[in-house]
Amino acid sequence: MPTRPGARDRLVEATITLLRERGVHGTGVAEVLERSGTARGSLYQHFPGGKADLVAEATRSAGRRAARHVARTSDGTAGSLLDALVDWWVATLTKHDFGRGCPVAAAALDETGATTDAAGRVFTGWTDELAGLLGQDRDPEEARRLAGFVVSAVEGALLQCRALRSTVPLEDARVVLRGLVSPS
Repeated sequence: MPTRPGARDRLVEATITLLRERGVHGTGVAEVLERSGTARGSLYQHFPGGKADLVAEATRSAGRRAARHVARTSDGTAGSLLDALVDWWVATLTKHDFGRGCPVAAAALDETGATTDAAGRVFTGWTDELAGLLGQDRDPEEARRLAGFVVSAVEGALLQCRALRSTVPLEDARVVLRGLVSPS
């Protein structure tokens, strides 16, 4: 029989889900506790800074999870990584009827320093990872700019997908970005 995750992991998981559904401001501590099935004391035991610490850790955790998934499902080329990312988001959006977005983007919109810093580090990590792949065929500075643009374009397409309740913006982004990241 599988072991139930510990309180810390359940708190982080519930927070990621709520961030994806409602953003930082729409995610309340009481709701996190209810969804995670943990006691209030567990929150402050694992996250002494309260909600800000929890949201920052959930943001970092979501970023690591996305990076692992994309790396695991791509062949290590920039084009394949882009396809894996878009495929993952298309599946996620349609599975949840466009009701879940990117928790990292949600954290970036918060005014709490720890939360926005965590989002910034995740975006930087994603950009660095992609720049490393793109740098095999390009000048390193050009690769970094292109990688940052890809991350920005995908995040923007996600917002449009949720607002339009359609995956067309992501599919369009894939076509345009694929042409930019694939070696000539």
